[in-house]
Amino acid sequence: MFLFRLRRFSFLSLLFFVTLVLSACETTTTAPKWWEVPGTSPDARTGGTFDPTAAPRAGMEIPPWDPSQPTVQQPDAEVKAEEWMTQYDARGGVQAARVGLLLPLSGRAANVGQEIMNAAQLALFDFAGKHYELLPYDTKSTPEGAVQAARYAISDGVSIIIGPLLSESAKAISPYLQAANVNALAFTNDSTAASPNLFVMGVRPEEEVERIINFAALQGSKRFALLAPADEYGMRVRMAFESAVRANGAELSKVVQFLAGSDDLPAMIRAMADYDERRNELLRQRRELKGKSDALSKKALERLKVLQTAGDVDFDALLVATGGSTLQTIAANLPYFDVDPKKVRMLGTSLWEANWVHAEPALLGGWFAAPSAKNRTDFVEQYKNVYGDNPHRLATLAYDAVALSAVLANDQGEADYSRKTLTDPAGFLGRNGIFRLHPNGLAQRGLSVMQVQSKQFREISPAPTSFAPVMN
Repeated sequence: MFLFRLRRFSFLSLLFFVTLVLSACETTTTAPKWWEVPGTSPDARTGGTFDPTAAPRAGMEIPPWDPSQPTVQQPDAEVKAEEWMTQYDARGGVQAARVGLLLPLSGRAANVGQEIMNAAQLALFDFAGKHYELLPYDTKSTPEGAVQAARYAISDGVSIIIGPLLSESAKAISPYLQAANVNALAFTNDSTAASPNLFVMGVRPEEEVERIINFAALQGSKRFALLAPADEYGMRVRMAFESAVRANGAELSKVVQFLAGSDDLPAMIRAMADYDERRNELLRQRRELKGKSDALSKKALERLKVLQTAGDVDFDALLVATGGSTLQTIAANLPYFDVDPKKVRMLGTSLWEANWVHAEPALLGGWFAAPSAKNRTDFVEQYKNVYGDNPHRLATLAYDAVALSAVLANDQGEADYSRKTLTDPAGFLGRNGIFRLHPNGLAQRGLSVMQVQSKQFREISPAPTSFAPVMN
């Protein structure tokens, strides 16, 4: 199942078949290939390779942005955009839906950029017609590189931009998008990067937190605690966590934030669990019972000998919003300080979705929110068959964005990438499940709730299949 507008469900099979045939035919008959960088040609390349940093084909050079000037308020913004898309068209009058793909093909994020490029190529083969062009531009993993790439893309007359990857790069290109009246689908999940012309396509932690807290509250959890890093991600999680707990009428028990790599993490967990107080209470009860000789006291003392502490922690659900080695450290320390997963529901985000999690006793039975795995599974297999390795998690975003841009283009090379079309309230179905874009620049997604089991993650609350109507 590939990406389509939700209201077009009945035409999916036909759409896939037709687009697959058109794409396959185009692959064998049309030159130059879709992935050629502007400014190059088959004759100019050697050894079957291409230079992703090559200069674009001749086009208008956009002057440096002047932040003192208005952006969307410019009365002639649409006129300028039309000039950039027609007057400087280097296609020689050939009508085509032209899409710019901004990726870090060099620099610190180059590996991820290449995997996103791979996913874009798969979407292109599955959906693109012969009058669809996807032009990649290297952002060089920097905001400055992203600005240069965006200027090249706009001067090449693209109708929409897909990318960039990094939050700071997305923020940096926003003024150029507004001036040219071009929309972009960025891969970041940073909600602060959203702007009038830039949509944040990433799965935002705020959505995951809201989904898992709502579900846990529905299942009876009443007192919530949070363990999260003391960084930007952690602050976003904390704000969403506190808001969701209050919205459910539940009790906010404890909030603990830690520095990444901190040696104080075990001590913070110890304090969060009130371990010393509970341990001292246990020792006090033991002392009282030790001098008694009646059968009931002896039986109670035997029971206390197998316990670490007396009493329970003051929360019945704990959200651990981290992954990797930090999550491993937390999982090891929770039982050590007598946080019993049989009494405390362990909650997480999509950062929990790693194979080693199945081997952590403290996390078994825990719940976390994440995009539905059902639509992603086929994509992973498709990617592995073509490229021989598992894709980066962000690769599905690239597939969905390119597929969306191709679906919105017709066989004559015309495409509607207006905000009205992109923000269709019905939404779209992609490899990460259903999603829709809001006028505020944020993507709303339908998320599943997964449970950690010894060998797999089991979906215990499926992702919705449609969105509720947007309320004004």
